[in-house]
Amino acid sequence: MSSFRAWTHGLDEIRLGPGAAGLSYEFLSSLLENAPLAICLTLGHEHRYALANKIFRSALALSGDLVGKPLREALGDRYTEQTRAPRQFVLKTGQPSQITSIPFGPDAMGETTFWDITFLPVRDADNRLSGVLSLGIDVTLRVNATLEADRRAQEGAINSKRLALAVEATELGLWEWIAETGVIYWSDRQREIFGIGADEPLTHELWVSSIHPDDRDWVVEKVGSLVDPASMGKLQIEYRIVRPDGDVRWISSRGRMLYETVNGRPQAARLLGTILDITERRTNEEARRLLAKELDHRVKNLFAMASAMVSMTARAATSPSEMAASLHGRLQALARAHELIHPALAEDIPRQRETSVAAIAETILAPHQDLGLPDRILIDCAPISAGEKSATSLTLVLHELATNASKYGALSTANGHLTITCWHDGETVFLSWRERDGPAIERPPDTSGFGSHLARKSVTDQLEGEIVYDWQREGLHVELRVPLPHLLR
Repeated sequence: MSSFRAWTHGLDEIRLGPGAAGLSYEFLSSLLENAPLAICLTLGHEHRYALANKIFRSALALSGDLVGKPLREALGDRYTEQTRAPRQFVLKTGQPSQITSIPFGPDAMGETTFWDITFLPVRDADNRLSGVLSLGIDVTLRVNATLEADRRAQEGAINSKRLALAVEATELGLWEWIAETGVIYWSDRQREIFGIGADEPLTHELWVSSIHPDDRDWVVEKVGSLVDPASMGKLQIEYRIVRPDGDVRWISSRGRMLYETVNGRPQAARLLGTILDITERRTNEEARRLLAKELDHRVKNLFAMASAMVSMTARAATSPSEMAASLHGRLQALARAHELIHPALAEDIPRQRETSVAAIAETILAPHQDLGLPDRILIDCAPISAGEKSATSLTLVLHELATNASKYGALSTANGHLTITCWHDGETVFLSWRERDGPAIERPPDTSGFGSHLARKSVTDQLEGEIVYDWQREGLHVELRVPLPHLLR
């Protein structure tokens, strides 16, 4: 800038220093006026215009003769600290200054544009600071692109939050496997379902070892088959996992293998998917299946017991009217016994009341009394209370034993005997079921029926006790041992 001798009022006042001969006024005027930059020269501390080229005037929508006007007057309300401060800095320090992405406008087209502006000191022939030359570059496209990118990033962040909230609400775990590197990603929820700590490294072996042994082979084979593009890459399976604490959980896994084309052929790239803990659903489904089987089992047993009662009553009755009266009473007793076990079968909410072990046994065995010998059934129980919850489980067990005895055991014959005794030692309740004089038992049954399985499950799971079967030749002997506190629940 030392070539400029002085900048007084306008372009025609420029004095060129030595060596600048040959540059005409018209050439210099045309050069600056049409330069692809916004060029402005201001002089003095009032920043009076000495030069403002076409692009500068257009960007600020300025018209008329600007030469000699202070920036404050020409710009009006647009003369801000952002416009003034860098020029003041240059005049004070003699150092260049720069500002970026400054909005100008609206321009002559009514649009706002953005500029990067460099401010340079201007010195006179005596090397004194006399003005500021500003050079502006239109960066509107860059700024708009940045703003759009920011908008999309913000929108993406919002969508990610929405997705995260949706995933959290559904309690889904997210996972990903990169085929080329073997890298595995699990979300926090996925780790929680598997019982894996946040800092524990994820490996293929870890996942395989978490699968329940009974499901491991077919699950690994199913997932491995997705590497083949012919599989269509869709995964939809339910299987069990075993957490580090031994807890078994059912999960539903959904996934999709993505393929990429390599050398003209599709190749497995990454496997994405979700898991959902469905343990509660599977447990409820199993409970419903068990209930359906139990209802079917009970209906068959009722028919079998009713048939046995008809036969036994017919043999003991001396007249049709006596048979009808006896059979009617026994069927009513059978109905009362069924009502006693109804809450367990229908999953009704039980009434809050207590009963006794003896009362349960008497109600269950009432339909079988006097079918033959008057003293064929003996119940000798200490006064032991049973809470509503435990009474239902105990009822199911005694009902199952009575049903089997009427079908196969001592209660299936007129001469059979059954003795039930119960007592406790302060901590444990003992109940003995002893049959005799029924059909001889050659050996224990080869398989355990559904009813026996249900009885054992009721004792061990609901009552937290134990049941032992002793298949003696003269008759079945069953012993129940239940913690007294559990029987009182």
